Amino acid sequence: MSDDFESQLRAALRPVAPSDDFTPKIMARIAAKRRLARRAWWIPASLAASLLIAIGAQRHVQESRERENGMEARREVVEALRLTSQKLNLAYEVVKSQSGV
Repeated sequence: MSDDFESQLRAALRPVAPSDDFTPKIMARIAAKRRLARRAWWIPASLAASLLIAIGAQRHVQESRERENGMEARREVVEALRLTSQKLNLAYEVVKSQSGV
């Protein structure tokens, strides 16, 4: 059984000459992979650009919201000051009329 196994192993591992088109096929595959690698640079670059655009857009939206919130707070403060001024003027008029001045 050992002789049979060894002869099968030798037959399976015997050197085989490559076909005539082996080298051109290998060289064509290498060239194709190089072309693909040269063309594939734009994929990570476009992903990075998309990420930067998304971050910039998100920041712009956030700043716009903060600006709107600030303007609304300003309007509220101005309105509160206007009402306070009216109330103080009314109180002043009441005090002035009661004192007889």
